Amino acid sequence: MQIQFDGRAPFGSLDLEAGDEPARAAAYETYIAYCGRFSVPRPGLVVHHVELSLHPDQPGIYKEREFELDGDELTLRTQAVASEAGLASSELRWRRSAG
Repeated sequence: MQIQFDGRAPFGSLDLEAGDEPARAAAYETYIAYCGRFSVPRPGLVVHHVELSLHPDQPGIYKEREFELDGDELTLRTQAVASEAGLASSELRWRRSAG
């Protein structure tokens, strides 16, 4: 899975080492990426088995997501976690393209 925030500032170069330290930190903070196998232990629950991740501490962990498949739309919901504002979770929606 890869998610990029809107409005990420470009480095101004295609060089993989482009950008100063604050620019690279901002790029890291606005991008989420991990991959690996997944399992569906019960209806409505998918578990992502993280094998590679942009975050160096995540390989080897599991991410549980509730899911709902409605026609061509897949919705994933993260588990709620405590935040300063109370419990927070995220909802991701994908729609299958016609092509």
